[in-house]
Amino acid sequence: MPQNLLFTLKADSACAMPAQCLVQCGYVGFRFVRYRCSFWFRLAIAPLKLLFASEVERTHLQIDYFSAIARINFVRIYGLLHDLLW
Repeated sequence: MPQNLLFTLKADSACAMPAQCLVQCGYVGFRFVRYRCSFWFRLAIAPLKLLFASEVERTHLQIDYFSAIARINFVRIYGLLHDLLW
């Protein structure tokens, strides 16, 4: 029996809605954090991988590392440091 996805039964929506909302909000929050912090993770992991990489992999990791550095907004970091110092 096909269900209309626009309408849900009240018994189902009362029980499942808060849990689904929490899961969806958590998933969206995780994706946002992953998007905003992914280049920081790459900056932390790439030097460790460079120690054991072959020549072709090393070139790829160096490009990945420098592209992560290019995505950092240094003006905001310098502003934060200025606020902390003064």
